[in-house]
Amino acid sequence: MSGPKRRSGLGPRDLFSEACLSLLAQAGRSALTAAGIVLGCAAFVATLGITATLSHQVSSSFDVTRATEVVVKEPAIASDANTGAATPALPLWQRPVALDRLRRLPGVESAGARVALPEHRLTRSVAAGAGDEQAKVVGADAGALAVIGPHLIQGRAFDAFHDRAGAAVVLLPANLARRLSIDRTGVAVFVDDHAYTVMGIFDDIAREPATLASVVMPFSTAQKLAAGARTRPERDVVAQVSPGAAHVIGTQAPPALLPEAPGQLQPAAPPDALSLRRSVEGDVTTLALLVSLIALGIGTFSIATVATAGVAARSAEIGLRRAIGARPRHIFAQLLTETTLLGAFGGVLGSAAGVVVVVAVDLANGWAPVLDLRTALLAAAGGVVTGLVAGLVPGWRATRIEPVVALRA
Repeated sequence: MSGPKRRSGLGPRDLFSEACLSLLAQAGRSALTAAGIVLGCAAFVATLGITATLSHQVSSSFDVTRATEVVVKEPAIASDANTGAATPALPLWQRPVALDRLRRLPGVESAGARVALPEHRLTRSVAAGAGDEQAKVVGADAGALAVIGPHLIQGRAFDAFHDRAGAAVVLLPANLARRLSIDRTGVAVFVDDHAYTVMGIFDDIAREPATLASVVMPFSTAQKLAAGARTRPERDVVAQVSPGAAHVIGTQAPPALLPEAPGQLQPAAPPDALSLRRSVEGDVTTLALLVSLIALGIGTFSIATVATAGVAARSAEIGLRRAIGARPRHIFAQLLTETTLLGAFGGVLGSAAGVVVVVAVDLANGWAPVLDLRTALLAAAGGVVTGLVAGLVPGWRATRIEPVVALRA
């Protein structure tokens, strides 16, 4: 009398053991198959990690260089209003009491008055000669000079004392000094036949690039020079403000300088770079995700292709298993387990490689590494899912192999 019929089965331990033996039996092919997942996950982690670091660097740069300058200009007046007439008295909004009100605003680090004159003739002597040069003249008080921030290579900058005394001193741009054959300070330069002592020579400035080609002198000294000008000089007040305060100071500066008629002044503040920073970060992150998804897609295709080729090569083995009692679901589960293990191995190895790449690139560039470990865990999980998805079609094809294949082999 026969006993009850046993149904064939494949437990989790046997399934894992068989999958590992099958992968190890063809280690070379398994390594090549996992390489796609390794590269995909490494690219995912490395791209997101480097992107996060770059976003942090971009954010820091924007925070440091975000709009820190405000310029308040005088109202537009007809160009012929003062033609041929003496320069009017110092306007109310450029006087010390008005500038003091502006400096007391929270966020204002430095502020001062400035006057810009048209081109004047510069020479080394009173008589005109071949060495004559033409250059604009900028008058700036001590506060405005601090905002402009000339980088002196010789001499020193003038200060509030020189401005109060109306001292006949100037700062020359290095290029202009070279054309005038001036290689040291303490010598005289003539501006429209008036002698001025070269107090300093500068080769760069922090703000107001137009000043790089201009002769800079104390504000009160430039006022005297403007007295005989045939055209009306340009006047403004420049202020250096804390990062991010430019927009607020731009709205508060006119009432502070000219409370009785703030609408007559025209403030100009650069737009805050915060929106630009967010746009850059968003674009970079989107690009990184797209590249990473493409890399993982390539890895999935690689595993699916190799696994499909493996099913064709193992037709006899699969047919034999079917002949001795293995059911289609057992074949499907084993193939799926093999590709999932390959995906898990590639995901873990690729995540580790991605972390190493991020740290190496950041340290090589002197950046502080910014990496969310959840990204590495997500990449490893993505490797598992990729292997699982990649094994669906090959596993289904393996279930279509009939036991008679083993008999034909």
